[in-house]
Amino acid sequence: MVDINARRRRAGRVVAGLLAVDGLAHVYWATGLTWPAPDQRALSLAVIGAVVPFTPRVVVPLALVLFGAATAVLAGAYGRGGWVARLVSFGVAAGLLVRGLVGLAWAFGAGEGAGPVFHWLNLLLYTPLCLGFGWLAATRLVTLRARNVLGLPLAHALAHARHRPDRVDPLLEEFPRDR
Repeated sequence: MVDINARRRRAGRVVAGLLAVDGLAHVYWATGLTWPAPDQRALSLAVIGAVVPFTPRVVVPLALVLFGAATAVLAGAYGRGGWVARLVSFGVAAGLLVRGLVGLAWAFGAGEGAGPVFHWLNLLLYTPLCLGFGWLAATRLVTLRARNVLGLPLAHALAHARHRPDRVDPLLEEFPRDR
C-alpha cells in the first residue's frame, strides 16, 4: 500500500525537530549557561542582534512556545489536532518565511549596528534555515487555501513541477475541499 501522506509526515517531523532543538537551546540558556558565547551580552548580540536579557523569565516561555508549536506541527502532519494544528502550522510557516525575508534585508544592510557576529550568523545560518524550513512547512504542511492567504499560490505548482499524471497528488486528493 502506498502512503500518500509520507512527504507531509516527513516534513512535519523535520520542522517539529527544528522547533524542538530551538526549544532545547532556550532551556539550556535558561540555566544561565551561555554557550557558544562567553557571556549573556555576547549571546544576545549573536542570537538576536541586540542586547536583551537571557533570563529564565524571558527564555522559558519562548521554549514552551517552541515545544508547543513542535507538538502541533507534528500532530498536524499526522492528521491530528484539527484546526488548531493547522493554524499553528500556518503560523510556523508564515513566521519562518517572514523571519527569512527580514534576514535577507538584514543581510543586505538594513538594521546595521547588530554587530559582525550576528551579521554572519544571520547570513549563513538563521536566514537559510528560516527560508528553507519555512518553504518546507508552507509547501508540505499548510493546505492550499491557507497557502493562498500566506501568499504562496504558486508554491504547490513549484513544489510539484515534476508531476506525473499516473501518480496521485496527496495534497489535492486528500483535501478536495481546498481546491
